[in-house]
Amino acid sequence: MKISYSSLLVMLALLLSALLIGLGERPLYKIQEVRIAETAREMVASGDWLVPRYNGELRLQKPPLPYWLTAASYRLFGVNEIATRLPAVLFGLLSAFLFAFWGASRLGERASANAALVLVISFIGLRYFRSGEADPILLFFITAACFVGYDLLERGGDALRRLLFGLLLGLGFLSKGPAALAVPLLTLFSWSVLQRRGSGVRHFLQSCFNLPGLVVLLIVAFGWYAWLLATLPDAAQYFIGRQVDETFVSGTHAKPLWWYPQHFFEFFAPWGILLLPAGWWAYRQRGLGSLPPVIRFAWLWLAVVFVLLMLTVNKQMQYALLFAPPLSLILGHYVTEAGGGFARCNRILFWLFCAAAIAAMGYLVFKNGNAALAFLPWLALLALPLLLHRLLKVHAPAFPVLLVAVVSAVLYLYGEANLSKEPHKTAAKTLAMQLPDPSVPLYQDRSIKGGEGDGALSFYAGRVIPPVATKDLPALLEKQGEIWLITEQPPALESVEVDIVASVDELDLCRLRRKP
Repeated sequence: MKISYSSLLVMLALLLSALLIGLGERPLYKIQEVRIAETAREMVASGDWLVPRYNGELRLQKPPLPYWLTAASYRLFGVNEIATRLPAVLFGLLSAFLFAFWGASRLGERASANAALVLVISFIGLRYFRSGEADPILLFFITAACFVGYDLLERGGDALRRLLFGLLLGLGFLSKGPAALAVPLLTLFSWSVLQRRGSGVRHFLQSCFNLPGLVVLLIVAFGWYAWLLATLPDAAQYFIGRQVDETFVSGTHAKPLWWYPQHFFEFFAPWGILLLPAGWWAYRQRGLGSLPPVIRFAWLWLAVVFVLLMLTVNKQMQYALLFAPPLSLILGHYVTEAGGGFARCNRILFWLFCAAAIAAMGYLVFKNGNAALAFLPWLALLALPLLLHRLLKVHAPAFPVLLVAVVSAVLYLYGEANLSKEPHKTAAKTLAMQLPDPSVPLYQDRSIKGGEGDGALSFYAGRVIPPVATKDLPALLEKQGEIWLITEQPPALESVEVDIVASVDELDLCRLRRKP
């Protein structure tokens, strides 16, 4: 079964509106997005695309593919917020249509279209598919590798398909590291062993790999690292070792084991609540022998991700995005096929959500007045997919699922438009308009943003503002006589005169001179 052009048009109308409306209105302030944005900007400015730098300092902890894609976007569209986020939007669209096309022949047109909307139009989906971060890129390659690997195990494939599997794994690793190998390989290996028992290991190796595919995987995944170790051995070992320690050993974002289950419904709102009835329904269907193999594979995939994330010391919201592909397959199939009491439960939950969301929107419009009304014409575009669904009389996605997705997108976009105007989120952009002439020595306090400075200051200034520690300021003044400093706490140093030239929220722009 193939997905119809009418269904694709309805999905595209919703996804483009949800991912593009107000994309450039939100300033850069989230640290992961700022790191990629400023590193890519420095690549374009310096012409050095091989050695990433952030605020003028080496940044080798992360793989370079997100920097390269963002830098390419800057070359095409200029250095701005929209260009920063376009790669994430692109990979969000690619992921959605990968679900739609791949799932149509295995689960049917309606279930695959429902799954695609669940993937993108959730809180965590909109949060990351509208942000210039590495996670949407990683997610696409993990999903594509799992789909290709599943087909290789179930249907076989030629040498070209095995080559594609190796390429997807390699590009995934080049996006954000080991998760791109761990999730697909462990999921596919476990599936093969469960299906084939004693011959599962051999079947997995023979079906998924050939020599050209392994060579492509090694070159794409590790070629840049090999070059880096040969060119900058000491720096590469230091940064890579530090990243391994922070992620798997010491943990800079350590959380308790139950952290993901605790936030699961919040991250995957409004769909997450359906996982409980979907699990019970799947258990009953499995007993009847009517659960499709793809959905059993998706449950295994979800379990593998759960175990991996529970065992990882660092636990962050972006890691939870790895739950999204299997969860979307499971819920897309569930809301399509479940009948009886399950279907009635779904309808009640959907309509309760829509009623509560519309009431909340009405209250916010009443409370915020003209500020809210100014944004509503843009949100009216999100009504277009509902209109197209009725006019074209499409079968997929299901109208209740589409309605919930539209309401969810409206709520998210409205919230983002208002919350992104908080002073601490716009401070770097506002202060950048008041900076001195580029010929004036300008630095930023290294303690900002946890010891590496704020890349948003460099991004909006259009030049590198190097971080400096307070203890190094006297030596700089000795050499230059006068410097400017962006800081959250003006320094108190003997024989140094400090003038606060401008203040924006917690940031101060100071002029430092040696006292006569």
